Amino acid sequence: MSHASAPWSRPSPPVQDPPRTRSLFYHRLAHADPRHRWWMPLVEGLILLAVLLLLTIVFLLVMVFAAPERIDGDLLAMNQLDPVVFFILFGSVVLMLPSALLARLVLGPRPLGLLFSVTGRIRWKWLLTCFVAAVAIYALINAIAVGLELAAGGRPVSLQPAPGFWWLMALLIFVVPLQCAAEEVVFRGYLAQTIGRWLKHPAWAILLPVPLFVLGHAYDIWGQLSVGIMAVAMGIITWRTGGLEAAIALHAVNNMTVSLMAMVGLTDMNDTSGAPTDLIAVTLINGGYVALVFWLVRRNRSVAVTRTIVLPPLPQPARLPELGHRPSRLAEDASGLAAYVLDPATQRYLVLPPQYGPYSVRDGQGRYVGLLDTRAAHGAHTGDDVAPAVPGEPSGESTSRPNGSDPHGTATPPSPGATPPPAAPGERDLAPTYTGRHDG
Repeated sequence: MSHASAPWSRPSPPVQDPPRTRSLFYHRLAHADPRHRWWMPLVEGLILLAVLLLLTIVFLLVMVFAAPERIDGDLLAMNQLDPVVFFILFGSVVLMLPSALLARLVLGPRPLGLLFSVTGRIRWKWLLTCFVAAVAIYALINAIAVGLELAAGGRPVSLQPAPGFWWLMALLIFVVPLQCAAEEVVFRGYLAQTIGRWLKHPAWAILLPVPLFVLGHAYDIWGQLSVGIMAVAMGIITWRTGGLEAAIALHAVNNMTVSLMAMVGLTDMNDTSGAPTDLIAVTLINGGYVALVFWLVRRNRSVAVTRTIVLPPLPQPARLPELGHRPSRLAEDASGLAAYVLDPATQRYLVLPPQYGPYSVRDGQGRYVGLLDTRAAHGAHTGDDVAPAVPGEPSGESTSRPNGSDPHGTATPPSPGATPPPAAPGERDLAPTYTGRHDG
């Protein structure tokens, strides 16, 4: 005698399948938004360019009216340590940031913060960590270079602050980091995620934006190669760290270092020439920074490098039709043992002419009965497409019916109810002809 309180008498809870998930690297984050489509990055790029062009025209007009005596001819040929020229050169690049954010806000993917990292936001603590790491690498490499130069007989260079030094210092602190962030959002953000929307391997997202980034800098071949090395390094760490923070830190420290050295007379801001030896220093700095960031990511488990999304559930198999949705001939069967044909291609319960098959047959409760295959008995192998008389319907008529239709010309639609159990093992290996019903 069993009792309701006995453990074996309690119904077991239904087993829930774990949700299906997928992990996405930074360059594939467009797939995190199920509403995003393949063509949207193209329209996003057009919006970005249109907004950038409009903002640039307004910005330059304002600067021309504000300081007409300071702007004359080619900006690149003017003294770039002039605070006004310095602000125009770096501030015009900053306009790429609101342009990219507005374009992403219009078309997605959502949320907007996916443009910055896999977490959907800027990771400020990680950004500060990478900034300190970049400062350490630049200080170390430059100290070694100065030491080698002094050891080779060189003389220390006296520092000569440029006119308007403190204005330049303010621009260095507030404008240059924004300029670097804007370039990273466009080249390592928008472009990388656009390529990653179509191409899965990260090498495409890392390398394809490099030529566009290089062409945006007016240097000679050695300067272009140096910029290309840096672009590849920033693309790698963006992919590896799951966001733009490490690349923004490297870019900002590089531009701030070069600008600061020019402000004290150690370099020339207007010089666009380089030398083969520059590639050595650039490779050491960027290689050392990449190695340090990789080490920091391994040590800091809280830095997410991928974004996990939940995939929609797989489509469920068709359910046993309600009584009112069954063909009238079978709806009249009150025993609950009427056989239903399950189409193996669509998993829908159908009533089909017997010259087609084989069909998996289940009873009114969805239990497996057997295979129904009467093709040989009705001459289907000879090309005869004439349906035999169906019990309960008038005989003597020959009706040609397409495969997958019921005697009334329509398939029985699925409806809510219990999900039919899976076919029994060896279901397709049973005898090819089914002639009876089980007794329930």
